[in-house]
Amino acid sequence: MNLQQEISEFPIFAKLQEEQLERISRHGAVNEIPRKAVFFSEDNSSKGLHILLSGKVKLFKISDDGKEQTIFVFGPGEPFCLCSVFSDGVLPANMSALEDSRVLYIKPAEYEKLVQEDPTILMHMMRVMSRRLKDAMEMIDSLSLKQVPSRLAAYFLTREKNGLVEMDISYRELSKIIGITPEALSRTMKKMAAGGLINVEGNEIKINDLEELSRCSEGGCLR
Repeated sequence: MNLQQEISEFPIFAKLQEEQLERISRHGAVNEIPRKAVFFSEDNSSKGLHILLSGKVKLFKISDDGKEQTIFVFGPGEPFCLCSVFSDGVLPANMSALEDSRVLYIKPAEYEKLVQEDPTILMHMMRVMSRRLKDAMEMIDSLSLKQVPSRLAAYFLTREKNGLVEMDISYRELSKIIGITPEALSRTMKKMAAGGLINVEGNEIKINDLEELSRCSEGGCLR
C-alpha cells in the first residue's frame, strides 16, 4: 500500500479528492521513530501537522521528582502535536514511541492550503481537540478527586465495547495513565476480579456488570 492509499483511509482525510491526497503524499515527509525514542519534548518546538501512520506514541509529563504521568496514547490515523499547528509550536509535554512508529509531517503552509480547499479538515481537527480537552478534564477530575478503583473503573468504561476491554497498551503504561504504581494497579485489578466485577485474561478484560462498574467509577467501589 502506498502513502496515498494509506492516508485515504484515515478519517481526517476521508473527504479529500484524489489530487489533494496525491499532493499530501508528495509534499508530506514520513519520519520513523524507533520504540522508546523521544520524538518531541518540552524543550523542542515543531510547527506543522503530524499524523501517526503506524505504531503507537504517547504524550506524557515528568514531575520534578521524576514521576511520569501519561496523558494520551495515540494510534494510527490520529493527529497529534496539535499545539504545533495552531500556536507557537512549543509542546507542553513530551512525546515518545511505545512501538516502532511512522509519522506523516505536513508543513504549516501546506496544511493551510488544504484547510482553505476543504474546511472539513479543520472541522475534524476541532472535534479531535474538543474530545482531547474533555478527556483531559476528566483525567484531572479522576486524579484529583477519585480513589484508585474509581479511576480504573472510569478508564475501563471509556474503552469498553460489548462488555470487553481490549488492552492495546501495557499494564505498566496503564498505571501511568491513572497515576498509580504498577503494584497498586495489580492489587486493584485482583480485588475487582475477586469481587466479580471483571475477569482478566491476558490483554482482554471482561466486564461482568456494566451498571456496577459505572457505580464504581463514581466512587461506590470497593476500597
